[in-house]
Amino acid sequence: MLQVWMRSQHSPLLVWQATTQQWQMVSDWQQLQEDYAGYKSGHKSTQDKRLCLYFPSNYMLQVETLLSASQIKQLGESGQQYLFEESSITPVDQLIVRQQSYSNSHHLYALASSDSDAWQQSAVLAGFRISALLPDFLLLPIPEEGAGQQLVMYQDEQTTLLRQSHHQGMSINYFPLVLERLPHLSEVCLVKSVPELPTVIAIQSTSDIASDSINNDNEAKGTIDNTHAQTTALLAEQQILLTYLNKQPIPIDTPDRYALNFFIKISSTTLSPYLRVAAMVALSALVLQMATDGLQTYRYHTASEATQAATAIQFQSWFPEDRLNSRTQLQTQMKAKLRSDSQAPASHMALLARLSPLIKQSSLRAQALVMQPTSLSFTLIAPNRESLDQFTNTLTTQGLVANLDRVNGNEQGEFSGQITVDIAEDGNRVSEPSLS
Repeated sequence: MLQVWMRSQHSPLLVWQATTQQWQMVSDWQQLQEDYAGYKSGHKSTQDKRLCLYFPSNYMLQVETLLSASQIKQLGESGQQYLFEESSITPVDQLIVRQQSYSNSHHLYALASSDSDAWQQSAVLAGFRISALLPDFLLLPIPEEGAGQQLVMYQDEQTTLLRQSHHQGMSINYFPLVLERLPHLSEVCLVKSVPELPTVIAIQSTSDIASDSINNDNEAKGTIDNTHAQTTALLAEQQILLTYLNKQPIPIDTPDRYALNFFIKISSTTLSPYLRVAAMVALSALVLQMATDGLQTYRYHTASEATQAATAIQFQSWFPEDRLNSRTQLQTQMKAKLRSDSQAPASHMALLARLSPLIKQSSLRAQALVMQPTSLSFTLIAPNRESLDQFTNTLTTQGLVANLDRVNGNEQGEFSGQITVDIAEDGNRVSEPSLS
């Protein structure tokens, strides 16, 4: 497995050479593809070129929790994600969460899935397949003393990397700020830096190459020495001991089995950009249609239930000794209760049958129904006054005589209004609604 260290988002990549135990610098993913085109990861197929990527630790979030291991397991994936709600600018449902326990402490780590996907796409374009994603602080040796008294540090032009313990580390942009947050720090152990050796692109003579190599070495060494000098002065000012270690960052063994491996295989790798966009458009259209149908169905059932409830209340007030049977038509149950020589019931029922579909189709909620000898009155709840006026105008355009009064607002910002619809005379009785 090829081990690659990305110190910052746009820095040159470092590739670990197992034979020489040194890091080799390549300028970018394209040069990685060119220099390691024939690399094989121990498999017969050249298609299976595996890669472990050490990413900058500042892309990773860390949370120390007092929960036990069993309690963390009971939280499940979504519960663990919400532990990062206050510290993540990425939606928590898009976080990849990993857990690591050391002694009696339990730590959770999170990485945005968008970052993981972007790095995997870069590796695929270079002809590699990422099988391990690890934070880069794991490259540093573990401090010998804990309790925040000692830390291991790495510095070069691209990054400043710290490791505080077996399970804590970070890449930082401003070292003095970190010192303020470590009041018990007494010693900083500085490991060797990887020299910055730019790749020579133009073909030059042997003497020119040797001269440029010496100049580049001196320039890189001078830059690193200047960075170390600033760190030395800062630590001296804080009276913190600086120790130089004859060590360098080293990859870990079996990175694909490590607890902080954030690798998750992306299923869209083999899809073309056109197919991905087409699938997203189709899925969005399907979701929109389902949401629209669901909203219409919900409104229909809500209006229907409200109408049935109002009818049942009115029926019970007229006939307290009887119960309204929902399985029998209302007109059938009312016919036996009314006088046979009266023409009002048929007119009332016809008008009610005509009004019911209109209420169901609107965004209004029916709340009460009162039957008068010459009219029907019902109370509607609307999100605004305009909806009540619009519904009254709809009844008028249907040939009905409708009046709106008693309009009141409530604390929720809704409006209630009583609408009265006149019953037509015998000669102009309201007809049954057509099914066409």
